[in-house]
Amino acid sequence: MLDLLTNSEYAVACCDGAQGMLSLPDKSIKLIYGSPPYPNAERDYGIWKSSEYIDKISPFLDASVLKLRDDGFLVINVKATREKATAKMASKRSLVVEKLAILLEEQWNLHCVDIEIWVKENPVPTGLRVACQDAYEQNLWFSMSPKWTINLDAIRRPYESHSVKTYEDYEYKPRSNGLSYVRKNKRIQPNPLGALPKNIISGGVSARIGDHQATQPLYLPEKYIKATTNEGDLVVDPWMGSGTTGIVAITLKRKFIGFDIVQSYVTAAEERFKEAQKVVKGDEC
Repeated sequence: MLDLLTNSEYAVACCDGAQGMLSLPDKSIKLIYGSPPYPNAERDYGIWKSSEYIDKISPFLDASVLKLRDDGFLVINVKATREKATAKMASKRSLVVEKLAILLEEQWNLHCVDIEIWVKENPVPTGLRVACQDAYEQNLWFSMSPKWTINLDAIRRPYESHSVKTYEDYEYKPRSNGLSYVRKNKRIQPNPLGALPKNIISGGVSARIGDHQATQPLYLPEKYIKATTNEGDLVVDPWMGSGTTGIVAITLKRKFIGFDIVQSYVTAAEERFKEAQKVVKGDEC
C-alpha cells in the first residue's frame, strides 16, 4: 500500500480497516485518526452493539499498536449512544466508551494524552425526555510513548480581548490559602501565536450533504493532525467514510491512507482527494 504513495500523497482501498492497516509496514504511521461506528448507532454500514463493541474494535486496536511509530498517536472520535429502550423504561446511556478508554491503557498499553470533548453547537434533536439533549462527543487521544511531544503552537487559539487586557494590567501573586498555582509574583506575557489550546472543541456539525450518514466537520481532525504530525508524515483513517480526515491531511501536506468497507464511500472520497490535491499543487506553483 505504501508503494501507491510514490507518485501521490494519498491511497485508498475498499477493505476492512484493520486488515488494511496490517498490510502496512510496522511502525510506519504517525497518526491514526478515525471515527468508528458508534455504540448502538443504526447506520447503513452496520450496528456495533454495546455488548459487542470491544470485540468489534479490538482488531483495529491490535493493528494500530503494531503499525504506529514509537512517537505515534491514536485519536478515536466516538459517542456513547443509548441502549434500546424497553416499553416502560428509559434508555440508559452506555458506558462502553469509558470502558474502551480504560482498556486502551490496560490492554493495549497506550498512554492517555487526554479525553477531549467536542461540543456540537447545532446538535440533532433526539426527542429524549428522560435526560438532557445529547450535544457532545468524545475524542480519545492516546500516545504510543509515555513521554510525547505535540506541536502546541500549531493549535493555539486567539486570545479573548479581556484576557489580553488582564495580562497587561495584572500581577499574579501567591495565594494566602496555601494553594500553589502561583509561587511568586509574576506577570504573564501573551504568546504572539495565541493562547494555549483547550481540551474542548466547539463548533457546528457538518452541513455537507452526501451519501455518508455521519460526515465530520473538517475542523475536528484538523486539530489532531496539526498537533501530532509534520509535513510528510503518514496519517491513516481505518474508518474513512466520506474522507474528511484525508481532505485535511492532504491540504496540510501530510500523506494519507484510508480504508472503508463501502465502495461508494471510497469512490466518493477519492474524488474529493483528487480535487484537494489539485488545490495543493496549485498553491505550490
